[in-house]
Amino acid sequence: MFGLMEIQELLNSYNNLYPGFESGIVPTVLLPLAFLSTGISVVATFVAGLFGVKLKAEGPRKLLELLLRPRILISAMVLNAAIYGGMQLYTYTKNGPVPLMIQSYLNKNIDYIIEPQTLGEQKSDLFWQQSISEGIFASGVIYRDELFVGSQEGNLFVLNKDTGKVTHKIWLGKFLSPTPVLYKDHLYFGEGLHASHHMRVYKFDPQAKKVVASFKTKGHTEILPVIREIEGKEYLYQAAGGDGLYALDPHSMKKIWHYKDGHMDGFILFDDNAVYIGSGVPKEEIGIKRPYAYKIDAKSGKLIWKKELPLSSWYGPVMSGDRICFIQGELHFKSHVGGINCFSKAGKRESSVLVDSPVIGKPLVVGENLIFNDFNGGVHSWNSLHSKLNWSLKDEKANLKYSYSSLQMGKDGHVIFVNPKGLISHIDIQNGEVLRSYQFAEKENVFADPLMLDEGHIIFGMKGSIKYYRQ
Repeated sequence: MFGLMEIQELLNSYNNLYPGFESGIVPTVLLPLAFLSTGISVVATFVAGLFGVKLKAEGPRKLLELLLRPRILISAMVLNAAIYGGMQLYTYTKNGPVPLMIQSYLNKNIDYIIEPQTLGEQKSDLFWQQSISEGIFASGVIYRDELFVGSQEGNLFVLNKDTGKVTHKIWLGKFLSPTPVLYKDHLYFGEGLHASHHMRVYKFDPQAKKVVASFKTKGHTEILPVIREIEGKEYLYQAAGGDGLYALDPHSMKKIWHYKDGHMDGFILFDDNAVYIGSGVPKEEIGIKRPYAYKIDAKSGKLIWKKELPLSSWYGPVMSGDRICFIQGELHFKSHVGGINCFSKAGKRESSVLVDSPVIGKPLVVGENLIFNDFNGGVHSWNSLHSKLNWSLKDEKANLKYSYSSLQMGKDGHVIFVNPKGLISHIDIQNGEVLRSYQFAEKENVFADPLMLDEGHIIFGMKGSIKYYRQ
């Protein structure tokens, strides 16, 4: 290879062709270093100014001398620790619970009136429509002709069931992710999402419109509680994410027992004084933890059996015959497989089915058949006894995604399914044929389960639309 001197001589040999011009080598490899040196000098001058030091021309050297001084090193360490601690404190506070005192103070006046929207030229089966302008992730509940439904902004809204008029808004401050459960004239519900911590389970008086008791976990309570009576004693079972499963007294909201093992986001299935629950693997535990199915003594909280699952189980199990069936599917990384895995009560694996998309919602149990929807909007019917797939209905749009809304049974015996884009379909339970369908709202996602009533059903949207359809 040529050296710099040889290249310079070669260039000079061409000067005879162009009199008056001189050739030279510009070492461009040094240009970035020159720019970097200039940048360091500017930074050095600025940093030095913060500490009252005036620099001369030797900026980079002075910067090193300045930064190596013990006083500067200690100050920089303290400053970095303060910034990091402040960021961590902000994140911790943001994802933590709202103090009960603040909730109580801000709910001194909960009257909040929104008149129902006019129907216009809508279909005759639309009884009323409303919008609270806040996302609704989970279904509501009816108590004495009032509809109670929570929002992602942390408000519990109260609507008149017969007119759709909003009458009250109660602020709780955190994403009200589960459906409220009605038990003995009180509502029970949790709050939060995956990043949340120390979220509560609330006992709410729907007549007085206020929280009367609560229990604080160390995790998030984003799934509905299940309440059962055993030998005259009542138990409220609440999953709390990474904090495991709690059994509470629904009257005092005091802890009875606590079982912690795995990330539990699904509700429990109760049978023969035992509770069944599955676990999932969150993003931060991928490759470290495994999902499991659990059978736990309902009175004591002692583990009866624990079986590994092939995939995460993010929703509660269902019973089909004598089989305990857990849904399967991943949420925290891209996956093209899901299904259902069934066990005997003794923990023996009995039957399973796989589909090409994760299963997230609660299956509909019709005899031996389980009817379920997958993450991409498909609907399937599967015989859990013979492990046979009866039929599958795939959505026309590939990769629809985020199909959280569980299937429901209509009064006419047809399956009601709402896909994430808000298309409401009535499906023949025998063959999967779509009998009719209609659009919920324009460009509004639906994740909540339909609320089934004797007269029809109510659908909730992620932009706050609420519509009551009568059959």
